[in-house]
Amino acid sequence: MTQLNQRRVFSAAVLSSCLLPALAGAQAVLPLELGLLPNISARILLNQYQPMREHLARVLQRPVHLSTAFDWAVFHGRVAANEYDLVVTAPHMARLAQLDHGWMPLLQLLPDIKAMLVFASARPMAAIADLRGKTLVLSNPVSLVALRGLRWLAENGLQRDKDFTTMTIPTDDSVGNVLGRGDALAALVSAGEFRAIAEGLRNQLQVFTVFAEVPGFVIAAGRRLGADQAQLIKSRLLEFVSPGSGEGAAFLAATGSSGLREISPDVMASMDAYVNFTRDTLARPL
Repeated sequence: MTQLNQRRVFSAAVLSSCLLPALAGAQAVLPLELGLLPNISARILLNQYQPMREHLARVLQRPVHLSTAFDWAVFHGRVAANEYDLVVTAPHMARLAQLDHGWMPLLQLLPDIKAMLVFASARPMAAIADLRGKTLVLSNPVSLVALRGLRWLAENGLQRDKDFTTMTIPTDDSVGNVLGRGDALAALVSAGEFRAIAEGLRNQLQVFTVFAEVPGFVIAAGRRLGADQAQLIKSRLLEFVSPGSGEGAAFLAATGSSGLREISPDVMASMDAYVNFTRDTLARPL
C-alpha cells in the first residue's frame, strides 16, 4: 500500500471514529410517545394537541409523537403495555393505570367536565321519564360521563336494560345522526364531545340538562420516563398554559380548557368507585 493510500485509510478511520459516536447519540434520541384517549374523532383530537406537541418538542429538545387508538380498550391495552411515555386520559382510566401499571398522574385539565343529556330538537324531550321504553346513545360506554349518567338515571328510577335500552356509536357526529333519524331519543355526552359534533348537526340538538360535573382529563407519565423526566415535563406543561403563551392559548381555545393544575390525590382516590367496573369492561369487547 502506498503512503498516499495509507493516509487515506487512516483519515477514513479517524473520521469514522468521530462520526459513529455522534450518529449513535442521534439515534438514541427516541421520540416521546404522547398517547391521547380517543374520546372524540382522531382528526380533531390530533389537531387539538398539536400546540402541546410542538411545545414539548422544543423545550425537551426531542421529537414528540402524537397518537391515539381505535377505541378505549385498545388505548388502555397500550397504556398497560407501556407503549406510551405520556398520556392524556380520563381520570378513572388514569387511576386504573396508576393502580395496575404504576403510571404517575401529573396534571389535570381544567375545568371539570360537564356531563349532559341531549336530544334532537325535532323530537322534544319534556321529562326524564320520556326515556322509558326508548333508546339512549352512549358515544363512549366506559367514559366517566356514561358511568355517572347511568347512575344518575338509576337514581331517578330508570334502570338500564329494564326501563330503556342503550346503543353505542363510533363517532361524535354519529350522535347527531342517530338522534336526528330518531333511532334513539337521547344521548349522554360530555361538553367536549358535544362541541366536537359538526356544527350543522350540533345545531339540531338541545341540551336537556347538565346532570353532573366530573373531574377533567389527567396527564400521566409512564414508568419508562422516570421520575426526574416526569417532573420536568410537568413543569414545562405548566409553563405551556401560563399567561402570555401563544401555543398554550391556542391549545386552550381548541380544547375548551381553561388551564392545568396539579392533580389532587383526593381526586384520584374518588375514582376508585369506578375502577373495578372499568377494569372488567375493558377486559371484554365493548
